[in-house]
Amino acid sequence: MRAPGGPRLLLRRLREVMAEPVTAQARLDRIVVLIASNMVAEVCSLYVVRADGALELFATEGLNREAVHLTTMRPGEGL
Repeated sequence: MRAPGGPRLLLRRLREVMAEPVTAQARLDRIVVLIASNMVAEVCSLYVVRADGALELFATEGLNREAVHLTTMRPGEGL
C-alpha cells in the first residue's frame, strides 16, 4: 500500500527537496522521510558505499538517528 499521490507525487517532492538550499545531511534526512511516508513504511534507511566497500548509514527514518555515520556493514553482512 502506498500513500495517496503515488510515484509521480514522490518524484515531484524529491525534486523539490533536491532544489532546496539546505545541507547535504538535511537533504538526505528529508528524502528518507518522504520515501517512508510514500511507501507507508515504518523504516527507511539510506546507506552509502564507502571507498573501502563498506556500507555506511547516512540517513534513517524509524531507526535511531544517533546511529547515522556510526553504523557500517561489510559486504556479506546483513541488517
